[in-house]
Amino acid sequence: MKEKENKIVYEIEGKEIGEVEFTPIDENTVDICHTYVDPDYQGQQIASKLVEELFKKLKKENKKAVITCSYVDHWIKKHPEYHDQCM
Repeated sequence: MKEKENKIVYEIEGKEIGEVEFTPIDENTVDICHTYVDPDYQGQQIASKLVEELFKKLKKENKKAVITCSYVDHWIKKHPEYHDQCM
């Protein structure tokens, strides 16, 4: 995984196959607005890994998240350890 401007990207052999995008709202808050995984790679928990990586990054930076992505909204319900990072 690598971080690009306002997104974390999952790559295999240099090809981007998934991403989670976030938009800064202010200096302490981001909107997690989109996830995508190439259909050929779905079902491998790639989106989950991307979202977890983003939440770890936000925790390290002491930031909170607003969730407007439906996948992340569903994901966060299964991961109570990250609830304190949501607005």
